[in-house]
Amino acid sequence: MQERFKDQLDLHIYTTDSPEATAYSLKGSTNIFINQQWVPLDIATSKEKMADYLNNILSETI
Repeated sequence: MQERFKDQLDLHIYTTDSPEATAYSLKGSTNIFINQQWVPLDIATSKEKMADYLNNILSETI
C-alpha cells in the first residue's frame, strides 16, 4: 500500500508489545489502525478492500 499511495500514506509497523500498542486491547496478531481508528480484519487482510478503504479515507482528507 505504501508504494501505491506514496506520499499520502505514512506507514508505521509495531509489534503488539510495543509502547505504541499499550493503549489498545489487541486480541489477534493482525491489527491495522488508520488515524487511530481500528480497521476491520476483513478489510485489513484484503488488498482490494484495503485499497478501496484507503482511497475513501484519503478522498475525505483532501
